[in-house]
Amino acid sequence: MEETIWETIELFCPVCNATFNQLVVLHKVPKGFKIDRYLAGMVENHDHKAYQAAKAQAVDGGTPQAG
Repeated sequence: MEETIWETIELFCPVCNATFNQLVVLHKVPKGFKIDRYLAGMVENHDHKAYQAAKAQAVDGGTPQAG
């Protein structure tokens, strides 16, 4: 039976100027897999606008703005 690795990794997004946690599941990772490239893609592809709106809502205690 192959081992599945569950790892919580803290990532930094320079666009949002914030850190966030991402649960990463590594199972049957192919040879030559570049974890750094994978994690950089997560930061690049996360929803910056939604993250910033949720953060603003939490600070203001108000409702998120549509847009």
